[in-house]
Amino acid sequence: MRFLRRTPSPPPVEIQELGGQTQAFQAMLAEYNWLRQESLNAIGNRVTIANFMFGAMAIILAALIGQPAPSTGTALVSLIGVPQIAKVGLMIWLGEYNRSQRAGKWLAELEVRINTAIGRKNVLSWESTLLSNSLHMSYPYSSVLLLLLGAGWAGIFVGVMQLRVAAGLPADQVPWLIGGVLVAAVAMEAWFLVFFRRKWLQIKRNYSKSGPSMWTV
Repeated sequence: MRFLRRTPSPPPVEIQELGGQTQAFQAMLAEYNWLRQESLNAIGNRVTIANFMFGAMAIILAALIGQPAPSTGTALVSLIGVPQIAKVGLMIWLGEYNRSQRAGKWLAELEVRINTAIGRKNVLSWESTLLSNSLHMSYPYSSVLLLLLGAGWAGIFVGVMQLRVAAGLPADQVPWLIGGVLVAAVAMEAWFLVFFRRKWLQIKRNYSKSGPSMWTV
């Protein structure tokens, strides 16, 4: 009696399209939630990095300043080690900044897609609004940069003072030693500032509202 069995007919095309659209819409919402978490994690990591690096440099500087008899070794640690910690911390911080900006740019584009799927404008607009205001976090970001670099510069100052005591050179040669150390330190700090600023601006351009599509970044 196989001729009596009827194969169920597929659902109408409209129902199939609605199901596909619903699944796509749910996928976009899930992606949106995960990207929001990604952005929040990157922000939290930046705060942790800044606090940890500044705390580490403060402890090292306090230990160096408390030395009753500074040596050449302690002076070099202060001159080289402390500024390098600041630079390493800023590079790690910049990586997390890139991570959060990347997530924010994708979220802004995803908001447009979700609003289009809903058929209403500005239902989701938080990241799109932040992306339109390029100065919304410039001051806090600059504060972190100055905080960590300032601690590194304090290390250079302490190192120069300790080197002056530990060198044991004649009085007429001390200014030459300090001047040479300062010239080298200023050149290194200036190079890092130019390098860091170029990378920072590149990230801001890539993930700005007028930047390239996420597929090309």
